[in-house]
Amino acid sequence: MSVALEPSTARDNRPGTPDPGPLSTRRSTAAKAAAALRKTPIGVWIAAALLAFLVIAAVVPSLLIRQDPYVIDPATAFTAPGAEHWFGTDQNGRDVFSRVVAGTGQSLLLGLAATAIGLVLGGLLGITAGVSGKWLDSAICRFVEVLFAFPGLLLALIVIAVSGTGIVTAAVAVGVGTAPGYARMLRTQTLQVIASPYVETALSLGRSRPHILWHTIVPNVVRPLFVLATLGVGQAIVWASSLSFLGLGAQPPAAEWGAMLADGRNYIQLAWWIAAFPGIFITLAALTTTVVGRHLQQRLEAEV
Repeated sequence: MSVALEPSTARDNRPGTPDPGPLSTRRSTAAKAAAALRKTPIGVWIAAALLAFLVIAAVVPSLLIRQDPYVIDPATAFTAPGAEHWFGTDQNGRDVFSRVVAGTGQSLLLGLAATAIGLVLGGLLGITAGVSGKWLDSAICRFVEVLFAFPGLLLALIVIAVSGTGIVTAAVAVGVGTAPGYARMLRTQTLQVIASPYVETALSLGRSRPHILWHTIVPNVVRPLFVLATLGVGQAIVWASSLSFLGLGAQPPAAEWGAMLADGRNYIQLAWWIAAFPGIFITLAALTTTVVGRHLQQRLEAEV
């Protein structure tokens, strides 16, 4: 049996052996990072820049907003995009640009919360199935397969039908809808880690099973979760916006992209911009997080 041991950190004191020192190590790490940055495609840089803009809009919207997104001014209703109102105004005279920026934080928060809920639920199911005996693993797999029988968005709608509407309910519903996919992926990852040489080594050294679970299996299973979360946020944003569009998530007059899209659909021929810009931002959020997540996934696979 091959035993995977970490490289020794002790200094080789044989005569003539050079000591690389911390400065050389830092230079080598910096050189590898610079080489990785040079290999990054331009499309990933564009996606990262757009994602940074969305994060700034979510964290400090006051840097971008010039007008109150909730102030009603009927005299300026249906104003086309221009110098005064970059994205025009809606049917109530509210500035669409300010509302889109203000809605960035709420939409991203919904996506992040739903992704976190899905990862936690999926992680509990997937890791438990991977480390459990045959009967419990089989029971969890059958339960996940039953959930897979429902499309994710339909499963979210069932949760809302039981729990009621609202932003918190929408986040929970989307999280439950995405949990089966995370459970299946994390179960597969757990089984791969259990079959790895370093788990066999830990067992041969007499480590207890709880110790191996928390100090060997879980850390190696959790490592890809960041990439999964990045990929899942875009999907969660689209699903949460879909629920708001149907009137099951954020409620008017909330500045949330899905709710704004629903408001603008009634005026699509008169004022196309009311629905167009929230829809564009939903697409950008999903696209940028997916592109960045795919790039991180490729980097992680290359390191492995």
